[in-house]
Amino acid sequence: MSIKPAEYDLRELRRMADEDEPPLDLDADDDERTAEELLRIGQREELVKLQTKLLATGSLPGKPYLTGLPTRYGAEVVVFEWLDFLIEKAGFENTGNALSYYVDIDWLSESAYESLRSYMYGFSETDRFGSAGPASLDTSDHVLSLIYIARLASL
Repeated sequence: MSIKPAEYDLRELRRMADEDEPPLDLDADDDERTAEELLRIGQREELVKLQTKLLATGSLPGKPYLTGLPTRYGAEVVVFEWLDFLIEKAGFENTGNALSYYVDIDWLSESAYESLRSYMYGFSETDRFGSAGPASLDTSDHVLSLIYIARLASL
């Protein structure tokens, strides 16, 4: 099944992300959880909080979700954290392709895309990867990107 995020709203995308992941044992102690499980729980909680905040104000965003990078304090840290994750996981070319894809599905505007591409020049790919090289991004990585986009759009 091909997932087309442009055809889903935030609630439906979150539901799909939950279906793709195995159920989490929310009753387990933090010591029993893997780092991956803790990350997924944190991602889901953050997306729910952002969605709840937007629903409470009656202002679910239209597309594109991120029309430009915010100038508020801390926004640059979020941008660097997101790009570092993408580049570390997928390399420069695949990160650029992912950002372009986010424009195609109306998660990002052209202006936001250009700004993010400019930030990418601050990263170096040298010695980032072992012998396996960069991996491609999967559904959970795109969900995490949506969380970063929502974070930036809420600043």
